[in-house]
Amino acid sequence: MLSVKSIRCRIAGGWAVLALCTATSLAATRENPAEAKPLPAIAKNFRLEDHLGGSHELYRMKDGKAIVLYFHGNGCPIVRKSIPEIKAIRDEFNPKGVGFFMINANPLDDKDSIVEEAKEFAIDIPILMDTAQIVTLDLGTKRTAEAIVIVPDGWKIVYRGAISDRQEYGFERPKPDHDWLRDALNAVLEGREPEVKTSETKGCLIDLKEVPTKVSYARHIAPILEEKCVSCHVEGHIGPFAMDSYENVAGRKRMIREVLVTKRMPPWHADPYHGEFKNDNSLTEKELRTMVAWLDSDAGNDAKKDPLLRFAVDDAEPVWPLGTPDVIIPMPKSVDVPADGVLDYVYMRVPYTGDEDLWITAADVLPGDRSVVHHALVFLNYPNELKNIEPDMEGGLNGFFAGYVPGMLNEPYPKGTGKWVPKGSEFVFQMHYTTTGRAASDRSQLGLYLAKKKPAREFFTRAATNTDFEIKPNDPKSPTDATYRFDRDVVLYEMGPHMHYRGKEVSYEVRYPDGNREMLLNVPNYDFNWQTMYRLDKPLHLPAGSQLRVAGAFDNSARNPRNPDPNRAVYFGEQSWDEMFVGYIGYAYVDAEAAPVQTVASNIHFGKPVTAENLVGTFWRIGRWKLNFQENGVLRVGRTFKGTWQHTGNGLHLRVAGDEFDLEIQDDTILSEDGPLEYLADHVETAPAKARLSSNQ
Repeated sequence: MLSVKSIRCRIAGGWAVLALCTATSLAATRENPAEAKPLPAIAKNFRLEDHLGGSHELYRMKDGKAIVLYFHGNGCPIVRKSIPEIKAIRDEFNPKGVGFFMINANPLDDKDSIVEEAKEFAIDIPILMDTAQIVTLDLGTKRTAEAIVIVPDGWKIVYRGAISDRQEYGFERPKPDHDWLRDALNAVLEGREPEVKTSETKGCLIDLKEVPTKVSYARHIAPILEEKCVSCHVEGHIGPFAMDSYENVAGRKRMIREVLVTKRMPPWHADPYHGEFKNDNSLTEKELRTMVAWLDSDAGNDAKKDPLLRFAVDDAEPVWPLGTPDVIIPMPKSVDVPADGVLDYVYMRVPYTGDEDLWITAADVLPGDRSVVHHALVFLNYPNELKNIEPDMEGGLNGFFAGYVPGMLNEPYPKGTGKWVPKGSEFVFQMHYTTTGRAASDRSQLGLYLAKKKPAREFFTRAATNTDFEIKPNDPKSPTDATYRFDRDVVLYEMGPHMHYRGKEVSYEVRYPDGNREMLLNVPNYDFNWQTMYRLDKPLHLPAGSQLRVAGAFDNSARNPRNPDPNRAVYFGEQSWDEMFVGYIGYAYVDAEAAPVQTVASNIHFGKPVTAENLVGTFWRIGRWKLNFQENGVLRVGRTFKGTWQHTGNGLHLRVAGDEFDLEIQDDTILSEDGPLEYLADHVETAPAKARLSSNQ
């Protein structure tokens, strides 16, 4: 979308009236207090999304020799004319360790128009969108076509101004007399200061919005904090400090500003251009500008009575975010976590002893000691008569009943839905503990919120998962994907990606049966510390045959500050220094009509000799895993893992997810160290919702 001024420039012939257009821009631009500030010598950190959905943080580029920021604007003739020149400089210096980015801060240039402009003028440099103009103001930039050179050693601004003197208002030189940007970059690469540190920028004025003034703590700041921040920043909850007074906020104003501008807080990582979500707690552009303006001023207090004082508590008790549950189920005993070392997953089982099935509207897990609980998932083991419809969660890779992961704030299930707990079931706690340098003890609890009546639809938490990937050493963007197919019409309510420390970005795209595609969620800046379930503002109906493709990438480079070791290849694994790629989804079936329960007979005897030929196509159960022996030595473990099997005469040799296992054959029985495997005769795949909804009728 072109601004009125730029359209006038194009219609009138561009260069001939550029000076007139620039003068019009000058006259239309109101005085801004920021314009009186001296130009900064140091670049502040920031994070911005680009026009193609990527995310970039300045201070993560510390391994580069220099970073060039070039200010872009749709329709600006000088910017357009300079594109071949800046691309040529990029091609020359990028291999030498110089990063290049454009920044667009024009209020009228939305994402669609920036994408269109980039296509028309073949711009292949990321265009960062500074819609709030905070980065532009911090850098002191007033015009497009300004280039800024930043050296990561101290984040010094060593040059700012025009690329060269080739472009002027109203004319263009065949060759520049002064090649300022090239000269500055050559000086940086040679370890010296550029001879010319500034030059006059000949570009279009950026319509900078007025910086908010007279910001009130009581009327403006406290309400934002109450709505977007205090739910976590209360004593006993996950925030590192309590926002329970003006002093606790104003005393941390520099830190708060930094986490706002780098988008670490509030913890919301979805691209605003794809999807609308009920639980979006990000700051609006107006809220962000208001907060930063207050923090940049004296952060004064005009409140007669501090609005945040009502959140102060003397004795913090365990906080259930959804309120006290109707049923609280603690782990059967505490787990002692040592000061150091690596711990295997801990599994604990708690039987449900009630006389009736339960329908619940929400479930939450409250850690006993958050400092050592890496994550906690709870699964359901059904009674024997319902084993054939028991969901195979595969240790969380195919879904879960309830859970706690860092930063995940559980919410009630969507209206009209609930999860089912059949009588005779048992809850299985899967606990992943990490050591912190001090000994600790944990006894986590499961909280259930009961439905007053059976809901119309059962709510499922499932996942698209990929375990077959390899992340090469020092790879900054290692892609992977996974697909989940819906065999029945469903209503999709939420999506939640899960990766570990090397997770970089992830997106969800639906492919409809008619071939159309729709991007539902883009998370360009995945953060392992905040694993959000993104709840759609309007639930989406997906017809049978739809496929949900979850695509993402890992950052195994030194630029990833959370990377345990960029020099090693990484594969699937349960520990955080290994990786996972799981795309959780929450949905319900549209048609919840009951259907007869299909049973699967099982016993330990195959009924015929266990040969390589006889095994093909059969299903067996070992513990919580279901094995499917396929042709050509392909082994399927549950729905997620793919491995190999080999008949060795007296046994079977299995390879799955990098591990090897040996099983013994005795006539028509397969034995493991823990006993015989169950043979699942006449195996059928049953749509679980039909059987479950019928069980309580």
